[in-house]
Amino acid sequence: MITFEGVEKVYESGGQKVHALNGIDLHVDKGEIYGVIGFSGAGKSTLIRCVNFLEKPTAGKVFVGGRDLMSLSKAEIRTVKRKIGMVFQHFNLLNSKTIFANVAEPLALVKTPKAEIKQKVTELLRFVGLEDKARDYPDQLSGGQKQRVGIARALATNPEVLLCDEATSALDPQTTGDILKLLKRVNEQYNITILLITHEMNVAKEICDKVAVIEKGRIIESGSVFDVFSAPETETAKSFVKSAIDHEIPESIQKLNVKHLYQLQFVGESSGKPFLSQVAKRFDVEVNILHGTITELQGIPFGSMTVELQGEDGEIGRALEYIRRENIRIREV
Repeated sequence: MITFEGVEKVYESGGQKVHALNGIDLHVDKGEIYGVIGFSGAGKSTLIRCVNFLEKPTAGKVFVGGRDLMSLSKAEIRTVKRKIGMVFQHFNLLNSKTIFANVAEPLALVKTPKAEIKQKVTELLRFVGLEDKARDYPDQLSGGQKQRVGIARALATNPEVLLCDEATSALDPQTTGDILKLLKRVNEQYNITILLITHEMNVAKEICDKVAVIEKGRIIESGSVFDVFSAPETETAKSFVKSAIDHEIPESIQKLNVKHLYQLQFVGESSGKPFLSQVAKRFDVEVNILHGTITELQGIPFGSMTVELQGEDGEIGRALEYIRRENIRIREV
């Protein structure tokens, strides 16, 4: 649905060239919720703005619905952009207009008949839970309600793609959760592809199917949410994952004078098996559990446990081999 091929974006600043995007290759399938995660200045906002041509790439190609935007005329680009909705960090509502008028604005701009506007806006306000706020003004709403209006407005033109530019970063955690659930409903009920950028790994963990990590204008890691969260490869990805799932061994445990200390990572069915009790029964070793966490990624249990194994080296080696056969990752600490 969305494809970047070798996309670059270069700005001129004080006589210097700044590479905001540097060879971006990325593909988002139809119907996916795809998250792009990065620190401030990494290039994620520039990337998402290239999808609806608020920013024109310096080089490379951007495809939306199979059409190469770089090869289209201005009129053709306007046609494509009608199928792309955008949700902004700070809502971008018109304070002088009612909630109804804000949602109706995209339809009014293309001279949609009034009866059709009324029907569509009423439907969307009901969908986002604000049907009773139609005559209110933005200043009368909470931040979460304003973002619901922003989502309703973005859906007014029946888009195939929804771009979310830090759509929850101005909201408190409870409201963030509510907005993410709403975006999930948008994806499922309207079959809309969502490209979401954020600096909050918990946002990606909550609703994304796939995720890419961007740093200094480059995609440094990408894959399913489960793969990236369970086995991050880069230091930046590890830092983001740690903010959402802290599997790091506490420093106090690392300082212990322990000879055989291991971190075990278990996934899916292995998380429910009593493998440590089996180890203690099958082998002449004692198991001392020092630290552990468990979470759920895309409906799959994923956990980490730090254990000390006490016994003869040979018995410990056989115990570790048994654990590996249970499809449990082992890292010696």
